[in-house]
Amino acid sequence: MAGEEKTEKATPKKRRDQRKEGNVLQSKEIVTAASVLGIFASVRLLAEFMIKNLLSFSTIIYEQSGTYEVNADTVMPLVVRIITVIVMVVGPVCAIAMILGIIPTVAQTRGLFTMKALQPKFSRLNPLEGIKKLFSMQAIVGILKGLIEVIVIGYMIFNEISKRMPIILSLVDAGLMQGLAYAALSIFDMVMLICILLVFVAAGDFLFQWWQFEKKLKMSKQEVKEEFKQMEGDPQVKSKIKQRQQQMAQSRMMQEVPSADVIIRNPTHYAVALRYDQDKNRAPEVIAKGKNYLALKIVEIAEKHDVMCVEDPPLARALYSQVDLGREIPYELYNAVAEVLTTVYREKNKSLNA
Repeated sequence: MAGEEKTEKATPKKRRDQRKEGNVLQSKEIVTAASVLGIFASVRLLAEFMIKNLLSFSTIIYEQSGTYEVNADTVMPLVVRIITVIVMVVGPVCAIAMILGIIPTVAQTRGLFTMKALQPKFSRLNPLEGIKKLFSMQAIVGILKGLIEVIVIGYMIFNEISKRMPIILSLVDAGLMQGLAYAALSIFDMVMLICILLVFVAAGDFLFQWWQFEKKLKMSKQEVKEEFKQMEGDPQVKSKIKQRQQQMAQSRMMQEVPSADVIIRNPTHYAVALRYDQDKNRAPEVIAKGKNYLALKIVEIAEKHDVMCVEDPPLARALYSQVDLGREIPYELYNAVAEVLTTVYREKNKSLNA
């Protein structure tokens, strides 16, 4: 029903389908926080290296400014040198920013890459849909979050400047380099405070996005029932389930073969493994059976574990067709099986006495 309330958690199939469409849990604030924090932390760590390179280059340019001739032969080396300095100074920071922008995205999407999100959708051109998005819960929360961030960041900056104002005023009589150094350190300290705030904002945004994502994926009880019916009715799903069940049953059956008392076989077509425990069973029990390839496999495992194999084609065919796995043999086969087991026990006693 279209109006039925969606109260059920999304099924694994619904989550897989949504993932294929590119709908995954993702917070952009985490990417922003990681990028900003990484950029300014790297600038703080590499500040000395960056300043040294800039000062060295500036000194060379200043010293050569009086004697430097600008012509076709000197312009190109100068351009190459300028680019080299820019790459050395800015390159590491840009690389770190790029890596810290990619890692959180990959971590949140678990490496998802799909082009479906980029495909054109005519519903996006509908102005009514655009208006709905403007007044949606997510948009309102985004606006409120942005206002709170601006207010808090503004207060933090104002508070830090107010605390440092006496020192800033005292730097009027200090040297230029001392003033610049203090200004740089002050800016870095304020930026790091902002980064810490962004981390908390990112954590809150992630929780909100998770709540929105789970709410969006919720299903009605009818949708869950319909999905279950589709999966149950899918021939491919049924085939895979049946195949998996057969594989598991065969695996368990093969594990029972070494505990058999005898394998009754029809050289290559049939093989039936029997086990007789007088304390537990009234009659011998079929613990494994198979034909063609499976029969050969049973015989192979039996030979590896010194389980005796007896060729008796009529009895092998009768046991295979009349007795289900895990069942005791029927009364009409008692005499034939008893003769085989008597032979097996006699041979075992002979080997033990020898």
